Amino acid sequence: MGEEQNERAAAVDLRKLYRIEPEELQLDITHSSYSNLAYVQVTHRDVCIDFLEMPGARRDGKALINGTRIYMSHAAAQKLAEALSGILERVHTEEGMEKYVPGGLEGRAPSTKAGWKREDRPV
Repeated sequence: MGEEQNERAAAVDLRKLYRIEPEELQLDITHSSYSNLAYVQVTHRDVCIDFLEMPGARRDGKALINGTRIYMSHAAAQKLAEALSGILERVHTEEGMEKYVPGGLEGRAPSTKAGWKREDRPV
């Protein structure tokens, strides 16, 4: 009986199944959200980012916060961090980022010039 099973077994090349040519790619974004806060958790296996929309809305005496949770590998998270860092560095350098001015705009003209203060912070 062991020989019968071996004869019916088929080899499957998973590389062929998951190989995608660039011309076969088509972007399909079915959902989009806004986030102004992200909560990041890291485990030994992956990274989890909760993208939250704050401050939320009150319903039934509780604050309901909309959010989207994304899980990714450490390598994917590292690539995301490098891409965001590079993009934000470029935007800050080109002074293309909006600047937040605390205390309102009384007596001041609105500014869209980026003010950038470099801080070294542990991650």
